[in-house]
Amino acid sequence: MRISVIMPVYLGGYESYGGSRGASNPGVKFMRAVKSFLHQSYEDAELIIVSDGDRLAEDTWAHLWVNNSKIHFKYINKQPTFSGIVRQTGIEMAKGDVICYLDHDDKFGENHLQIISDNFDTEKYDWVYYNDYTVHNAEFTDLRERDNLLTLGRIGTSSIAHKRSLNIVWGDGYGHDFAMIEKYLLPHPSVKIPTPQYYVAHIPGAIDF
Repeated sequence: MRISVIMPVYLGGYESYGGSRGASNPGVKFMRAVKSFLHQSYEDAELIIVSDGDRLAEDTWAHLWVNNSKIHFKYINKQPTFSGIVRQTGIEMAKGDVICYLDHDDKFGENHLQIISDNFDTEKYDWVYYNDYTVHNAEFTDLRERDNLLTLGRIGTSSIAHKRSLNIVWGDGYGHDFAMIEKYLLPHPSVKIPTPQYYVAHIPGAIDF
C-alpha cells in the first residue's frame, strides 16, 4: 500500500463554539468527500474514516461502503473538541507508506493522490507540502490556489503528506496542525511539490460549499 488517507469525522457543530463552526449539510459533504476518494485516478490507496463519536457517520458507512475493501472505518467515543486522538487512531490503522489527510467537508480532485505519488520521492524526503485550492462557488469551478508556507496559519492537513514511519503524535487544540508539523515534520527533509487537487470547501466564517 502506497498511500493512506486519514479522515476524521464529526458531523455535529463544535460545542465550544456553539455549533457555529460546523459546515452546513455535513452528511452530504461527508458523502461527497468519500466519493472524491473513490473517484481517484490513483488506485494504490486506502481511506480510513475515524468517527469521533458520530453514529450518523457510522450508519452512512454501513449503508454505502461497508463492503468496499479500500475504505476502513473505526468508531471511537466522542473526544474533546480538536483532540488529536481522532487522527492518531487513523494513523495507527494505516497500512500505507505515505499518510495524507482529507477533512470530511472538503474534497479531492480526481488526480490529487496521483500528483502526490508522482512527486513524493521517499528516498530523498520524509514529507512534502504543497499549495491547495479554496472553493468559491457551489459548482467547484471557481478554485483559487492558496500559497502555503511553513508558518503558523499557512499550512495544515490540506497541504501535507508524510511517511508513516515518522511516528508522529497528534496533540490537542485548534492550533494542533502546526504544533505537530513544527515538532515532528520540520526537523526532517522536505520539499514543496507541484500543487495537487485538494479543494478546501469549508473555512469557518468565510467559505461553506
